[in-house]
Amino acid sequence: MSRNPIYIKLINSKRWKLLRVDKLKANPICEVCEAKGMSTLATEVHHRTPVESVPHEMGMKNLMFDFNNLQSVCHACHAEIHRCAFSHSKESIQANNKRATERFEDKYLKHINVI
Repeated sequence: MSRNPIYIKLINSKRWKLLRVDKLKANPICEVCEAKGMSTLATEVHHRTPVESVPHEMGMKNLMFDFNNLQSVCHACHAEIHRCAFSHSKESIQANNKRATERFEDKYLKHINVI
């Protein structure tokens, strides 16, 4: 799971938990399996565009709670999606670090005038 405090706050919110239930009710079959002609019960909800792909909290909120950004998936498909996305690759880690730096700059350095 993410170490990003904003993501952690959002994923543990009541709003997310309710939206997650709504998505699973609307699409109870794994959308990945269904595309392959199989019928597997969806137990998880995946964000098509990763919530942490943007550096700002408002953008993260928009992605987190956008129903159209959600995909109902089974555990196996969800794990495979993340494995294929190279979630722990060098490039992914560097991108995450860059976003963390941008968030820090936005929060603490935005209003400082450098001469």
